[in-house]
Amino acid sequence: MTIAYDSVAYQTTLVQTYASVKSALKHRLLDPLRYIVEIDAGLPIFAVRDKHQLRIAYNRFASLSVEASVPHEWMQEEAGKGHDDFMRAVDDMVLSLKSKVEATGRPI
Repeated sequence: MTIAYDSVAYQTTLVQTYASVKSALKHRLLDPLRYIVEIDAGLPIFAVRDKHQLRIAYNRFASLSVEASVPHEWMQEEAGKGHDDFMRAVDDMVLSLKSKVEATGRPI
């Protein structure tokens, strides 16, 4: 039995991931408008992946960014261990980026 690829569900997962990262920024009292969230930047939009490259950058400054490889399953889960692992990874990224930005003296 083969499972059909559901492009709508796949793209919905990516959109929800983007929103989760923006929420994590707000949770850490950072202005989400100053931060750029990219998922699989430069890669084909509809290519199915087991892992995604998540990047958070401060206002397009390449030196003020963090990246992580995140399993797709973590992004799909709305609760449970995978979701907790995902949110923990995102929070670690946000805190690391916050430290980098604060070190430059720029507004967070």
